Amino acid sequence: MASYSDASKTTMVPLKGGTQLPIFGLGTFLSEPGEVPNAVQHALSSEGYLMVDTASMYGNEAEIGAALAELKMERDKYYVVTKLLPDDHGFEQTVAACDVSLKKLGLDYVDLYLIHNPKGKSCVETWKGMLECKAKGKAKAVGVSNFGVEQLKGLKSAGLETPEVNQVELHPWLQQPELTAYHAAEGIVTMGYCPLARCKKFGSTAMKGIAESVGKTEAQVAIRWCMQKGYITIPKSVSNDRIKQNGDAASTFTLSEDQMAEIAKLNEGFKASGSVNQQDLPWADVQ
Repeated sequence: MASYSDASKTTMVPLKGGTQLPIFGLGTFLSEPGEVPNAVQHALSSEGYLMVDTASMYGNEAEIGAALAELKMERDKYYVVTKLLPDDHGFEQTVAACDVSLKKLGLDYVDLYLIHNPKGKSCVETWKGMLECKAKGKAKAVGVSNFGVEQLKGLKSAGLETPEVNQVELHPWLQQPELTAYHAAEGIVTMGYCPLARCKKFGSTAMKGIAESVGKTEAQVAIRWCMQKGYITIPKSVSNDRIKQNGDAASTFTLSEDQMAEIAKLNEGFKASGSVNQQDLPWADVQ
């Protein structure tokens, strides 16, 4: 098993399908219209970010596509992740929706295409559509988001190629040990969103002391924890300063084994977003 104690912004995580993704990238959820282009361009051109995460639901794929086009970077120098709307579940709808996202992004392919959540139901047929997108070269890799263990087992029981990635809420206060253990056993890469728990826990736990001991912010320590665990993480920001600070957490310091052990004790099942509840939907209701 790979060690990520010295992970940096350019560290790549291999996927079981044969491709790879950076362990660190820019999240764009809840970024206001007009703010995304500068965030994307600053992150990729000035701060060494390699990846941008978006979704059809976010409504900013076109802005991100325009920002990428303006940068004129070679396509193999950056990575793009997007996600399928629940309203677009189903085999044919999934393939068509991928085309729509690609057109908005101005790309021939995305590096990772995800089922955004299981709430759209028809997950088996939808997953077949995701695999079709991969087979046609529209996505280099495919996976899911907000899926729990039982939902992942359900996809596996369909006898299909299983997801390469599951993107879920993940941070020191919501470590999801059962789910991440299942990921490890099945070769599914863990991708964590909301790594800062929307700052709702800062100043109230032992994380504050750990941050002070390493001369970093709690946000930087939370990001670093994710990376050293080998989880892909995508902190969102539209502020140049915060984008830099988040990027510095990816490359400028390392947490000790003792500090990682202390952070392990912070897990309390705290949900900063409601999306994690989708992991509890019965497979019979979404398959």
